[in-house]
Amino acid sequence: MRKLRIFALVLVLALIAAACGGDSEETTTTAAGGEETTTTAAGGEETTTTAAGGEETTTTVAEAMTEVTVDYGVDLEAKTITIGQLADLTSPAFSALVNPIMAGQTLYWDYVNANGGIGDGLVVEMETRDTQYDPELTAAAYAEIRDQVVAISHGTGSVANLAIAADLAEDSMILVPAAWYSGWTDTSIAPGIVHNGAPYCLESMSILDWMKDESGLDAPTLAIASIPGDFGLDSMAGAQKWAEINGVEVIDAGVGRILPGQDNTPIGAAIAASGADLVFVTTTPTTFAEVYGTAVASGFEAKWSGGGPTFNPAFIGPDSPIAAPIQRDWYGGFYIQAWDTESAGMALVHQLYEEAGLEEPLKDYVTMGVYEAMLVEHALRKAYENGDMTRKGVFDALYSFDTMDFMGIAPSETYTGTTSDQVQRAISLYRPSQEDLLSGGSGVVTFDPEFVGPTAEGFDFQEACWTF
Repeated sequence: MRKLRIFALVLVLALIAAACGGDSEETTTTAAGGEETTTTAAGGEETTTTAAGGEETTTTVAEAMTEVTVDYGVDLEAKTITIGQLADLTSPAFSALVNPIMAGQTLYWDYVNANGGIGDGLVVEMETRDTQYDPELTAAAYAEIRDQVVAISHGTGSVANLAIAADLAEDSMILVPAAWYSGWTDTSIAPGIVHNGAPYCLESMSILDWMKDESGLDAPTLAIASIPGDFGLDSMAGAQKWAEINGVEVIDAGVGRILPGQDNTPIGAAIAASGADLVFVTTTPTTFAEVYGTAVASGFEAKWSGGGPTFNPAFIGPDSPIAAPIQRDWYGGFYIQAWDTESAGMALVHQLYEEAGLEEPLKDYVTMGVYEAMLVEHALRKAYENGDMTRKGVFDALYSFDTMDFMGIAPSETYTGTTSDQVQRAISLYRPSQEDLLSGGSGVVTFDPEFVGPTAEGFDFQEACWTF
């Protein structure tokens, strides 16, 4: 992370710059005793003092800050920046994962504020709404806060985010999605929704490359199943493309047919009956446990994986009935580095977590919250440096980054160039570990923090793998 920059406002230079209208001008003052002071404003901020005895001293001072333009969510007099979060805090779908993300955002924004804030001491405030992973509630929440915030640092779920995509575009508002739909990299679909992390379809390709290598089989069979919508179907599109590229037989055991709240045991039974060597299932953690539990109860054994949020460390808790088999079967990938990795960013997350006395078991999602906040922080700082902290100014600042660094928490991101240039291809590979969980970790052991499988690396990504 770049050091926090605090602009020193020198009163005399500010007055000179205002009087000169930005042109270079020298001002000479003769003080008592004959000392002459010459100041060149706007470009040459150089002060020369001739003291008694003829000795001259030249001092170069910082250039006066350019006036910052604002519209919504930034109050220069109150020295506040307000950002929004449209988060699933209470639904059974993803609230268990989103609440620790919000905890991570709070930790990080408190850290930023305690270390000088943004620009000339602007303090970041959070305006959070519970959307319950529902498109209508998301639209209502956005309507409520849209004129109060300059950016949105979290939005849960692609369908919910797409419900406000047109409004985001109209407002030039950026939103960081907790959803890794491949369409986010194509800014013609939803320009305000900021891609971050490998999209579901490329994630699938890299994980399946790893699983195939681990299987030792030249021609494994692959069973697939998923929840509807982009989370499931974009992920399945990647799995299907991987199978086609690698000549692997696919068995459709329930693509788009895993439905939360309904009986999904038939899908688990179908996967077991397939006899597949590899299984890729993308759904909510609760429904995955139902599907997986049904399959393994019949004695079925294979290598399993799915889109990142499918896995929940609760699966390997001491009271979990699937703890033993899932440690044997699950091969996981995620969009950021896990708790056990070493980097400057992870050291900071650990420090903030410990100083706050946080006892959130889903530590990797706390890190996700820090990552989301850090992404918006980069855009805010750049917009301040540009002198434009309007919503459009923050939008333009973000999409000017050739490389955005996250201190090792996640792979760097690119927001310029072609779609293929911008798409993230790297994921973090891990295996679940109850031992790690019980010893205070997040329950995963990382094998490669920035893995790109050969299929994902060679894939010509030009547009979303799946469209609504």
